[in-house]
Amino acid sequence: MNRKVTLVAIAVAILILIVGYFYLGGLNKVEITIENVSDYNLVGMHFQGKTKSDTLETAFFEAREYVQSGELNGVLTLIHYNDTTLEEGIVKMFVGVKLNSGTSNFPDHYQRLTIPANRSIRATIEAHNVVMPSPETIEGQIKEKANELNLDLQEFTIEQYVSARELLIDMPIRQ
Repeated sequence: MNRKVTLVAIAVAILILIVGYFYLGGLNKVEITIENVSDYNLVGMHFQGKTKSDTLETAFFEAREYVQSGELNGVLTLIHYNDTTLEEGIVKMFVGVKLNSGTSNFPDHYQRLTIPANRSIRATIEAHNVVMPSPETIEGQIKEKANELNLDLQEFTIEQYVSARELLIDMPIRQ
């Protein structure tokens, strides 16, 4: 009897995990497209350090709060620079907000960053971050598409956190 109960409990747990995976968007495909874009206008702060840094976490949540409160009109955005000169475990990033329109009012400790671009290869992911593919996997798919089309990409990604269930990752095409 005990073994039967255990097997039923395991079966129910597996079923719940599968349903949860589907519900969170685990089977949604990453859509790769070429997009015409305007320059990326951001405000935020540069960061270079360990990926598990309190400073990085604080910067992320601060930028998110500026967007959620409406203080900055835009999208929470991270720029990941693919700097091969950094030692392992160290990242170089820009954490901030991609502005929907120009603003002259932003926090004193923030800086402006403009990334000139006309076209980008974009990965659109519609799933909860728990079941999203890893950034390395997505970047690999973007680079694969660029190779197919013989396009030369910039050496960084632009992650735009549109909502809790939608992430856009752009890699601008060199002009």
